[in-house]
Amino acid sequence: MQGADGRSAATTTGVFLKALKQWEGEHPFMYVDTRGHVTTGIGHLLKTPEGALKLPWQHSKTGQPATPAEVRSTFARVLQATVQFKQDHPNAKGIAPAACERLSDLVLPEGFATRLATSRLNTEFLPHLRELFPGFDRYPLPAQHAIVDMGYNLGVAKLKHEFPAFVAACRAGNFVDAAKESHRSSCREERNRATADLLDQAARLSASVRTVTREIRL
Repeated sequence: MQGADGRSAATTTGVFLKALKQWEGEHPFMYVDTRGHVTTGIGHLLKTPEGALKLPWQHSKTGQPATPAEVRSTFARVLQATVQFKQDHPNAKGIAPAACERLSDLVLPEGFATRLATSRLNTEFLPHLRELFPGFDRYPLPAQHAIVDMGYNLGVAKLKHEFPAFVAACRAGNFVDAAKESHRSSCREERNRATADLLDQAARLSASVRTVTREIRL
């Protein structure tokens, strides 16, 4: 159930995850994001081969667990393919996931990507975003979606330190200014536009609520 300001009485993790999947996709193999980082699942960054080793990789054809050497080899292969792609296409945002899929048969178990993303939203992103934005649960739902998208895409620490004007605007409930400060150079322009549109929607909803409140008081 949604109120007049677009807030949900019980905004679940699944609602945020569904929106994130539209931009991050869901890939059970290692691929490269728009910043050139090895990634898997639903935008799960693998900073190093050691990070990849923490996940339960298996061979897609047999279901047999991958060895540490196979995981490291796949990580190196994907990374090298990205380096070569950047040399050949210096202005491109990144190599297509489908191209990375052909580099190895290692995959995550079915459903693992969703479970991993859900766990990280519940235990990492949402708690930290609520610390950064004390009024988060009172924001219009479009603003919550925009903030989750920013935090998940950038990391909450980077959002805090590299987007101080965005953070300040959201904390003040000024979603018009937040929309202007939400642009990320590392992601696709259509994603930037969608995030700004969400914040503009939040601004209109907040203005409508203020108008109704004033009319009631009169």
